[in-house]
Amino acid sequence: MNRFTLFLTLGLALPLAAAAQTKPTQQVTEVTEELDPKTGKVIRRTTRTTTVPAGTVAAPSSTSTTSTTADVPVAPASDAVISDYFREKTVVSKLSASELLSAYSRFIEKVRADRQGWQTADWANAANVLSSLNGRYSQLRDSFSLDDKVTIRSQQAEFQALRTARQISKDVSDKL
Repeated sequence: MNRFTLFLTLGLALPLAAAAQTKPTQQVTEVTEELDPKTGKVIRRTTRTTTVPAGTVAAPSSTSTTSTTADVPVAPASDAVISDYFREKTVVSKLSASELLSAYSRFIEKVRADRQGWQTADWANAANVLSSLNGRYSQLRDSFSLDDKVTIRSQQAEFQALRTARQISKDVSDKL
């Protein structure tokens, strides 16, 4: 009789225990879009669905109305903007291959030195300058050695990494 009572009690308590352990959940779908820096068009769209506790506010995705530095279409900067950025007269369309390599080096050095105090507009301005340099690079690509091409590509990648890291840091601090 003792065992029967124990099994009966466990049988009745099981649904209550299961209900106490189970929290209601909801599915949240996050869509991330990667934009082409030259055209501003979507080149990759990633959809991720996760299950979170019900009532949890979903994190904003890149499809929300707030724009990030990565969401802003990049347009080539004018020579005046580039000259102001480098603090010397610079006409990108007249740069030779060696001058362009030097311009990329000066660009990334300035980004490294000044990035801590930059706002969104400063990052957009730097992205526009980089876009202008990239346009000239595409015209002179055949003039560069493999080492120079690797150097330029690594500087382009470093800028994107720094800009993305800054955006992630800003997003995290906004959530805290």
